[in-house]
Amino acid sequence: MALLFLYWGIMLICYAVASKLRDRKEKFGFVGELTNVVIYILVFLMGLRMGANSEVTSNLGTIGLQSLGITVFTVGGSILAVHFTRKALKLNKQGMPQLDEEGEEDAAEQQNAGGLRFTVIILAFVAGGMAAGYFIVPEIFKDVEDFQSMSGDWLVAGICVLLGLAGFSLGIEGKVAQSFRGAGLRVAFIPVAAVAGSLIMGALYGIISPLTVSESVAVSAGFGWYTLAPGMITEAGFAVAGAVSFMHNVIRETLGIVIIPVAAKKIGYIECTSIPGVAAMDVCLSIVERSCRAETVVYSFCTGALMCVCVPVVVTLVIG
Repeated sequence: MALLFLYWGIMLICYAVASKLRDRKEKFGFVGELTNVVIYILVFLMGLRMGANSEVTSNLGTIGLQSLGITVFTVGGSILAVHFTRKALKLNKQGMPQLDEEGEEDAAEQQNAGGLRFTVIILAFVAGGMAAGYFIVPEIFKDVEDFQSMSGDWLVAGICVLLGLAGFSLGIEGKVAQSFRGAGLRVAFIPVAAVAGSLIMGALYGIISPLTVSESVAVSAGFGWYTLAPGMITEAGFAVAGAVSFMHNVIRETLGIVIIPVAAKKIGYIECTSIPGVAAMDVCLSIVERSCRAETVVYSFCTGALMCVCVPVVVTLVIG
């Protein structure tokens, strides 16, 4: 939780600073490109850590298939639940009231130009990082745990920079406060739908898989938080479910980073915020802001925040 306060403290400070510089907005056009560079560095570092993690690489067989299966179910459940909720709230594909569909579609096409290219670049950096982590890191570091500890600090620093840039970008635009007012109570329904969709489909996966329903729901309740949920499940005596949880959460966060730009264009802006889980409020926030509208950040933050709160509560209740 201390890291969350750090991340959001940095973001709010940068937002406040940028809000005082809106009259010089044209001088900060480089922030968008700088944000992209930081994203590429971060996803490469995440790939590096995954490739160097023997728990990930050694469980790419049966446990890997289980993890992939429950990820498909839970992410699909969140997307479907958010999609139907968006329809019920009379919001269009771009998350705006259904007033001027044609104008919104034209704006969406223009804003999403290059989304596929962005996805391919991110995927390449993740794959390159994993390969380097698997083949090169063990040759440089005698104790891989030292690398994991050191790179963890790098990751925290990178996320701080990324969120600082995101806060600055949102502050210079000045649309977030207006977006909260415009969304109103609608902003509360989307996160609830995303959480419910994951848990329901997690229970369904438990019915058709070797995992029990309680194990499967506990795994799905990790919402991409791979540093917390797996440990809680393993400590409760469910070693296999803990391993599945770790890989599932890693896959969910990575999936969000990779496919948000394409999902935003093909499925919907609000739907894409439900993909990465908890990361929707930190690592993926800048990707959402770049791939969607500035207004979509409101839904992304609230979805990630609710999932963050739900992880320790739901996992503890279900696995107990």
